[in-house]
Amino acid sequence: MKKLSFLLGSVGGALAGYVFSNNKLRSEMMKAKDTTAAAKILGSHLAKDGQTVAKEVQQLAEQHHLDQHIAHGKKYVKDYYDTAKDEVQTFLSAKVKDATKAAKFAKKEVVKKAEKTTKKVMKKVKSMTR
Repeated sequence: MKKLSFLLGSVGGALAGYVFSNNKLRSEMMKAKDTTAAAKILGSHLAKDGQTVAKEVQQLAEQHHLDQHIAHGKKYVKDYYDTAKDEVQTFLSAKVKDATKAAKFAKKEVVKKAEKTTKKVMKKVKSMTR
């Protein structure tokens, strides 16, 4: 993954080199009123010189075997995702078991308390009716 960041940095460096080496582009960008205008100017110049820049980026990608690194990165991310998914499912199933156990215990306690309270109320009712 370090090579990917290096490659992206190199592409940024290549773009900066393109801006610095093109006098007409630099002068037009300095006259731009805002960033949108500067982006349009840069885009128009890149459209004209795009093939040259694309070939250089392609050569750079081939030199650093970018396709292999992307494939390796995809495999790593998929493996990491699968592992994390399994861990989350294990964690959640354990928590569901704990919650079910606690709910059953609470149900038993509520039933006991309700029966006890019902007996007390019934005793009071019987004593009042005598």
